[in-house]
Amino acid sequence: MSNILRKREMILFITGLAGGMMMFEYFFAVPAVATASTIVRNWAIIISTLALGLGILNAVRLHSGHIRKRTKSQWIFSVWLLGYFVVLTVIGLWNTKFIVYDWSFKYVYTSLSSTFYALTGFYIFSAAYRAFRARSIEATILIVSGVLILLRNAPIGEAIWKGFPILGEWVLMVGQLGGMRTLTFVAAVGLIVFGIRTLLGLERGYYGGVE
Repeated sequence: MSNILRKREMILFITGLAGGMMMFEYFFAVPAVATASTIVRNWAIIISTLALGLGILNAVRLHSGHIRKRTKSQWIFSVWLLGYFVVLTVIGLWNTKFIVYDWSFKYVYTSLSSTFYALTGFYIFSAAYRAFRARSIEATILIVSGVLILLRNAPIGEAIWKGFPILGEWVLMVGQLGGMRTLTFVAAVGLIVFGIRTLLGLERGYYGGVE
């Protein structure tokens, strides 16, 4: 029995069965299928929770190894991570309204998130600087569009010329919107094709079936 469950065909069968059941429930109102679909979704939530627990155990194992080996420039951060993780877990299981738990979320997590996004902004700025080079017609159009958007948002743009905000608005609401709709449409078609290939067993990368 265990050998059968390990076969890739069984994985494909379960995937196709679950996906087909969800599609059937969406298009047809059959009570028995709706009940079975609800059970499958509940099991998906349970499996996701178990996967989260497995990730936590893996993180504890990894950082415990750094602490035990005294990994250079790493083990002290592992101590902070595991210590903070244990403290917040105990407090969260006891009382989520405790002042330390609320303080940690507002003044530690929120501040670190803001810092992370601020640092990401510098990388985006450097990437934009490298991309904004007029080496082709497409790059020139990109540069002009970016400059118009900047002049639209910055007060100096309207001070230089009243038409910059109008041109920037056109680029944002006409040029950019049309491109985004095209990208969204293509992504939706690709997602549908990927789903069909998965249900038919042609897409095997999600379980390591790629040679």
